[in-house]
Amino acid sequence: MLKVFAIARNAFLEAIRQPIFFVLILITSAVLVLDVPMATYTMGTGNADYAQSNQQWLIVMGLSTLLMSGLLVAAFSAAGVISREIEDRTILTVLAKPVSRPTVVLGKYLGVGCALVLSLYINTLIFFMTVRQRVVFTAGDPVDWPVVVIGGGGFFLALLAALFLNYFFGWNWISSVASLLAGLLTVGMLLVSLLGKGWTPVSIIQTFTLDIPPEVVISVVLVLFCVLVFAAVAVAASTRLGQVSTILSCLAFFVVGSLAQNFFGTHPEQPALNLAYRTFPNLNFFFTLDVLERQDGTVPAAYLGLAGVYALLEIVAILAVGMALFQGRDLERGSDTSLAPRLVGLLAWCGRALGILLALAALVPPAEWNWKFRVLYALGMAALAAGFWLYWGWFGRGVKWTYWAFLVAIALTAAALGVQLARGLPPTGLAGPAGLAVLGAAVLAPALMLLPRNRFHFGLAGSKQVATGRLAQLTGASNADQ
Repeated sequence: MLKVFAIARNAFLEAIRQPIFFVLILITSAVLVLDVPMATYTMGTGNADYAQSNQQWLIVMGLSTLLMSGLLVAAFSAAGVISREIEDRTILTVLAKPVSRPTVVLGKYLGVGCALVLSLYINTLIFFMTVRQRVVFTAGDPVDWPVVVIGGGGFFLALLAALFLNYFFGWNWISSVASLLAGLLTVGMLLVSLLGKGWTPVSIIQTFTLDIPPEVVISVVLVLFCVLVFAAVAVAASTRLGQVSTILSCLAFFVVGSLAQNFFGTHPEQPALNLAYRTFPNLNFFFTLDVLERQDGTVPAAYLGLAGVYALLEIVAILAVGMALFQGRDLERGSDTSLAPRLVGLLAWCGRALGILLALAALVPPAEWNWKFRVLYALGMAALAAGFWLYWGWFGRGVKWTYWAFLVAIALTAAALGVQLARGLPPTGLAGPAGLAVLGAAVLAPALMLLPRNRFHFGLAGSKQVATGRLAQLTGASNADQ
């Protein structure tokens, strides 16, 4: 366990020292504050008065902001947590301790998870203060000065203190800001919960029952569960994919997980769809926005326990898959496109993105077809998506035959478009502006692929030139890492 904690500590420090970590916290804080005036435009709903409707909308917008911020922090923090070390070859040093590969995956996830908890905790305190402030609907509505003075003062004090520690003691500014924000905003929230809007003492129970309903606290915890499941997917994907491919995979997971009911739950009588609905993580279980929009909407505490068990089981299953994928990973080669030229790497990432889109299309067969054609359609699209994924992975690694296959496909596409244009078809479809753009790309792509650097990547020059090119790539990569 000491090895797990050591890896988790390093992953946590690495995550909170990234500039994107603080940038997302800062943007989320600004959006949460701006939600207060934006929530005044609901115009009421049903029999609810304007003040109550505005407050409900403020809570919904705040929870949505916390969810999106948590997903972005998870994607950017966890996407390269393992793949970056594979590319830099530092993972070989870690495994030589010796440290088992499952230990690395578990430690990385725990470190990233702690960073996510810290980010969501800071933003949640700001969200609670905005809910306590309530929407100022008219000029006569009182301003919650304890929230403005204590909350705003604590935020800016943390920025100044981190700047002081960085300048005089050399502390990392981003991690210092995050730590100070967590501490000062916690103290500020305790003070705010003990003071009313007129600086009069109130009970903390009143603050977390009337000003901040229990349903809001439960919903925030459910958002945390969703973000932790999403982080597990990012860590598992990073064992095999590069950072960009991992982010694309996380995007596909979020889309499918959010629409799992529409994808898999529409035909429970079909065994395949029923199995997918029961096994694939359903992120809708963590969304309570539709409940909080109703006047009498409540989220029972028992549901929080069930959702926590569900999230824990999903995290364990996803990390187990990640450990299995990492166990057979060849660590000597790095990621698929770590040493590939930029054009080759861009094409490989775009091709894999197209494979993900085909996989998503396989989940939504035409509704008018019977179940046999729907199954055949799903299997065919899934096979095509797997073929795209494998081909562009080999293309990024520089497999020679993929180079010639790419040129042949480009040549056939250019020939088909040229024939259509020569026949004088109307300027629509492939013969229109889109066709001309594709034809231009079809002419430009082979020319770029004939560049020496791209040919070196596929081993198409002489043996001496190939060796020189590979050495130049390795030297360039090493110099860039340094």
